[in-house]
Amino acid sequence: MIVAATVAVPRISAACSVCVTLPEYSLADRILSAHVVVLAAPSPDNPFKYTPVSLLKGTPEQLASLPKIPFLIDSVTRTAFRTDPSKTVLMIYGGGFQDKAGRSVFNAWSKGFLMTPKRADFLDTVRAQEKNWSIGETGDPDRVAFFSQYLTNEDRLLRNAALVEIHRAPYAIARQVQYAVPTTYLLQELRTVQRLAYAPAVIRLMGLQSDPEAKALVRSRYRSALKSGSANLTDWALAGIEVDGLDAIEVIGEVLASRSRPLEDRQKLVQVLAEGGTTWPELQEQILKIYRRSLGHDAAMAGWIALAAKAWGTDALNASLQDVLLRSEADPATLFLIQYVLNADLAK
Repeated sequence: MIVAATVAVPRISAACSVCVTLPEYSLADRILSAHVVVLAAPSPDNPFKYTPVSLLKGTPEQLASLPKIPFLIDSVTRTAFRTDPSKTVLMIYGGGFQDKAGRSVFNAWSKGFLMTPKRADFLDTVRAQEKNWSIGETGDPDRVAFFSQYLTNEDRLLRNAALVEIHRAPYAIARQVQYAVPTTYLLQELRTVQRLAYAPAVIRLMGLQSDPEAKALVRSRYRSALKSGSANLTDWALAGIEVDGLDAIEVIGEVLASRSRPLEDRQKLVQVLAEGGTTWPELQEQILKIYRRSLGHDAAMAGWIALAAKAWGTDALNASLQDVLLRSEADPATLFLIQYVLNADLAK
């Protein structure tokens, strides 16, 4: 939480926790942050092992200094190579987020994907954006617009890449993909067990639909999630605000006031309200009232609420935060964070 105090706007990153989750890093960030990128094919010496055949990023000296690609060629890919011996597989060395010194915590080979003409076009476009797209920063409207065109692509890998990008983007930016995906398609995604990992992004897109069927589903599911919990509580609640606006804000406020949900769920709802107030500034006044009530009886939420107030640049909660400090009911980390936010206001 103390580290989070340096973040300008609270972000929602919850994903489906059933079986699998959304990838931690997007495919684009893996490509852009890689030290070396190659196209690989079966080795002439061993048809079950890969060998680089084309260097896309990095230098020949860098490639020569790296360990050999460790992956064995699986049966599906072997069949693809037998069908078309010119096929290649994208391989990435390094990748993921880098520190200020440019070091990556993933200095190892990872498999990208079997190349196709559409994937080659995708790869070329992503690589061309290396100077324009910052790694890990998804608040670029042009980046979101680029990926939104793949949301209904017949290639599941490209479709998945788009869903990850849409979910990681700030909600106010991601809303620009409104109506880009048919409701029937989203419903099928939600009903397919193998697609559970992508449910968080699909739920947010469902909230952006304008047809009665989508709105009815969202109204039913977000209220159910608030009442009994859900692996995708964050996303259903945000979709609920999209559909019902102030009414959804009030329902979330009632749940926070009753403290009927576990601590983790209440933290998620505080963050949902923060995202909602950032996306729709006209809702901030009512959200601040909910936050003020919460500070009076639920000190465990004070740190997250303090961050939301700081992001909005308001001192409307300063008196309530001071009361939390005086009561000393919160844990030391939360008290430290509250003091940090209050001191930042005094320094203005």
